[in-house]
Amino acid sequence: MGEVRVEEYHQITIQEYMDIKEDLRRRLNHLAESFVAIGYRLKQIRDSEAYRQDGYENIFEFAEKELGLTKSPASRFMAINDRYSVGGNSMELRPEFIGLGKSRLSEMLTMDPEDYVLVTDKTSIKEIRELKHMEKDESAEPTKLQEVLLKEYESPRRREELQEIAKAKCIDDVKAAVIPEGYRLMKKGILAIKFEEDKITVRTMGTSGVQELSWNEMLVEYSETFDLNAEDPWEAAYGSQEEETEPPQEKEKKPAKEEPMPVATSQQEEQIPGQTELEKDFPEYLPDDQRVEIPDTKRVEAPEIEEVGRRHKLKIAKMFFDAIADGTKTFELRKNDRNYMIGDILELREMMDGSPTGRELEKEVVYVLEGFRGLEEGYCILGIQ
Repeated sequence: MGEVRVEEYHQITIQEYMDIKEDLRRRLNHLAESFVAIGYRLKQIRDSEAYRQDGYENIFEFAEKELGLTKSPASRFMAINDRYSVGGNSMELRPEFIGLGKSRLSEMLTMDPEDYVLVTDKTSIKEIRELKHMEKDESAEPTKLQEVLLKEYESPRRREELQEIAKAKCIDDVKAAVIPEGYRLMKKGILAIKFEEDKITVRTMGTSGVQELSWNEMLVEYSETFDLNAEDPWEAAYGSQEEETEPPQEKEKKPAKEEPMPVATSQQEEQIPGQTELEKDFPEYLPDDQRVEIPDTKRVEAPEIEEVGRRHKLKIAKMFFDAIADGTKTFELRKNDRNYMIGDILELREMMDGSPTGRELEKEVVYVLEGFRGLEEGYCILGIQ
């Protein structure tokens, strides 16, 4: 019998770490490039009406029958190509979008192109949505840069950061305090400030153009906003307040006696809108040893777009709650009558014998899969973390 070689993990060097990060970015970027290329190929078939050779009426019928793509993701692929490809109609991703990844590009489809300058490979989906929300706030009064700083630092948790800025001996010290990870986005009203290692970009939403500041110029703004010579700059600006503390967490309520592991049936919990009946709707997905196998189909994650702060209160059976709580179950199969979106928060309440046990979990939706072969129309799989 041949010897099996097992790779062992070891402490990596700084250079190895940098190489790994670059490799991850490259691989993620390939996904975005694939989106652009798929959109281009679909547009070629659409514009030439080549789909008629196989008897299809339109590009969407072709995409569904030949590729397993419903109208929504097929339209999204073509829109991504329109917006992000070189010349608006090629297989090549424009240089300024390299490294952003498919999820950001999908979310940016409904964003004002003027605001693209605020997005980097470190910008979260939530931040992009917040920027789009700022775009729609037509009633907002013009915001001053110092107002943004005052809002950003109003939490007592920012006290130590302000003290580090005040004690800084050079600009590199200021950078270390403000952007320890090399990037930061501050916003208030219709003003957004993007902090990066080499520059600071200031953008007033709904207008044309941006303002670029050096770190020395931004330090002047800090000095005019806060008394950096004070013993405690934060207290001088906001007054004496107690430090914020994490709210005490309630102890989990456990049933009076340990129940045996239930069989996965739809009768375990009271059904509410959006709750799947596994036995009726997806018998092929009933868990074997608490694990649901999803068939390997032609599918693409199709992130959707929605406003900030959406939350869903959902009931869930004990066996599934436990699997999510210990990290072995990282998805939810749901009827999509709530239009689930990336960034939504699921408030999961454990149910046993039709009654809540008192245990709850919050999970964020990080992927939405729908409209592909293997999933019944109207249902989706949510990736959660």
